[in-house]
Amino acid sequence: MTQQLKDQLKFDIVECREWGHERLVRAQQTVEIRPFDVESWSLLVREGQSRHVNEVRSLYESLVCVFPTTARYWKVYIEQEMKYRNYERVEKLFQRCLVKILNIDLWKLYLTYVKETKAGLSTHK
Repeated sequence: MTQQLKDQLKFDIVECREWGHERLVRAQQTVEIRPFDVESWSLLVREGQSRHVNEVRSLYESLVCVFPTTARYWKVYIEQEMKYRNYERVEKLFQRCLVKILNIDLWKLYLTYVKETKAGLSTHK
């Protein structure tokens, strides 16, 4: 495992402990040792979806760093940013993933985003 990946995976054990779930701490420790452990990532993502995006952004960044071509992980991350109307971040995430990931659900999310946020603009027709 590269040092960059190790650094990216350190998304704060203290944060998981604050969430009050020892299982989450174990999952976080597991992904540090075995970054491709999908079961541990799934547990962390499920918990992350119930948190404010500012609390879990580093988790999502780690996730897409380990799985850069997995559309469903990008989609979950983008939906979380959309939920909190962080549109500048949403656009940057789309720029990072759309060209390299050919996935219909990701593109549908992009089209929905454009329709909902840009349709009322006079420059968008």
